[in-house]
Amino acid sequence: MFIVTQNVQQNNLPLSQQWWWIIIALIVTAILGPITVHNLKNRFNNKKRIAIIGSNISNINNRNGMNESTTSGQRLYSNFVLNILTVENKRSTTQSVTSIELYKIKKENNDFSDIQYDGGFYDSNQKFVLLAYNNGTKGELLQKRTVKFTFCEKETYNEIKEVEKHTENIDVLKSGDIKSLLIYSFDEFVGEFEKNRNLDTLKISVFDENGNKISHLKLNVFYDRNQKRFYNRYSGRGAFNSGDIPLFDLREDINQQSVSCTQSLNQGPNYIKFYVLVDRSCNLTYRLAIKCGNKKIKSKEKYSLDIRIPVYIQERGEFYGIFYLLLQKYAPTLMKDIDYNKDLIESLDENLIYDKYYAASLATNTNIE
Repeated sequence: MFIVTQNVQQNNLPLSQQWWWIIIALIVTAILGPITVHNLKNRFNNKKRIAIIGSNISNINNRNGMNESTTSGQRLYSNFVLNILTVENKRSTTQSVTSIELYKIKKENNDFSDIQYDGGFYDSNQKFVLLAYNNGTKGELLQKRTVKFTFCEKETYNEIKEVEKHTENIDVLKSGDIKSLLIYSFDEFVGEFEKNRNLDTLKISVFDENGNKISHLKLNVFYDRNQKRFYNRYSGRGAFNSGDIPLFDLREDINQQSVSCTQSLNQGPNYIKFYVLVDRSCNLTYRLAIKCGNKKIKSKEKYSLDIRIPVYIQERGEFYGIFYLLLQKYAPTLMKDIDYNKDLIESLDENLIYDKYYAASLATNTNIE
């Protein structure tokens, strides 16, 4: 402003023309100022990054399609998994992800053992059974397990007494084998519960060879004084939950694959999901990138998954699982030890055998064979 006035005065312009130049300078400043600020702001904003800041990979339950963590003890995945990326958009404007890319894909054949557990308490015969089954592709020596039965008072849940039972060593549990580790009658506990009227619950816990509690192997059995019998309570299963999520079909041995994706990235953290399907037990490794238009954002993480094709549809062992129900139908008295293999199970109920493309077909609404 000062410069304009000074230049006009040096050129000896009339006063009316001096004010005219001042007005023009103000108008130009008013027009160009916001545009300049806007351009500078956009340039600063565009320098802000879009980054992949996290990832969570989970199994897909072959029976109900729900996400679940890997099997206990070792991080073993099935051949159909869900990867959830956390992508942070630091820009103030919404961006769009147009595709996801896996590259440097490698599958190395491998075999894994996978010892899981099943069983539970049967109302009909008042017996508890602990089963072990090998859902992996190679055999494993089965270690001793300790089962603790704890007597608890109602309301206060105070622990009054504890009874321990130890399982015997089994040489090797082969792939697909199912064996009973303990079959125990609760008849001897009735007297204890009748003597102490405050007792209400029998808590059952399982411990490994090092004395560590196996967190998902616990249940409570309740006592009915009118019937002088114990009884259980357990919930039903969920329903398959599918969605419009991209699939990487890695059944062929390829090095790179891209899938289309249409998802907006709002400012802040966003979640992008995709499935991965392979055809065999292996160690799967890959790198990952997403594309926003012409811009490629690479993840710093190198992904490595130990994958085994399960033998049975129940990948994560639990009480009151598929083999509990199988024995309820075919061995209700539990008079003998259980020693089954895959061939016998398939003859009794072929629906218990794992179909490696079943969950992927349902989740993606396509026929995968």
